[in-house]
Amino acid sequence: MASRAALLLCASVVFAVAACSEARDFVVGGASDGWKVPAQPDALSKWASANRFHVGDNLVFKFDGAADSVLEVSQDDYNGCSTATPLAIHKAITGAATVPLPRSGPYYFVSGAPGSCAKGQRLVVVVMSEKHGRSHQRAFFAPVPPPALAPAQSPLASGLVEGPAAAPAPLTGAAGRTSAAARSGALLLLGAAVLGAVLVVGW
Repeated sequence: MASRAALLLCASVVFAVAACSEARDFVVGGASDGWKVPAQPDALSKWASANRFHVGDNLVFKFDGAADSVLEVSQDDYNGCSTATPLAIHKAITGAATVPLPRSGPYYFVSGAPGSCAKGQRLVVVVMSEKHGRSHQRAFFAPVPPPALAPAQSPLASGLVEGPAAAPAPLTGAAGRTSAAARSGALLLLGAAVLGAVLVVGW
């Protein structure tokens, strides 16, 4: 019975890890019509560099399927804006084409509409290797240092200084998401451990 409880504990931990590592969908360009000739030629490159892509994520290209398509091409064809020999053609289904990212490394995309690539409608994304998994997974297993305690002050000392230091501002942006994900991951791991302990004691 103990081995069965241990098996359930392992399953709980695997479930917790899987919950923290779900694939994400990235809407290309960050807008409902992001796959188009951009106002600035490097706009799509800037969007890609501001995101972190992992194996299992998806790119969602939103565009008018009657007027355009997404061509996955080689690096040389990307550099030359060639649409003659694409590696894959992705057409919009109900206004969007979803392209999975099953491996690490670079992916190159250009528009299928004539002349659009030369005007900046092209995209390269680099998918991080599996050993560089999501940052919150690394934080999930990293030891969490205890919070620093504020030093006690005597009434005399508090009169000599301007008062306690202001609390740090909450994290925002990517740092805030990483911190929140780390807390969520730690709670999931704690919950899995408690569940496992209950099962071991109960069996």
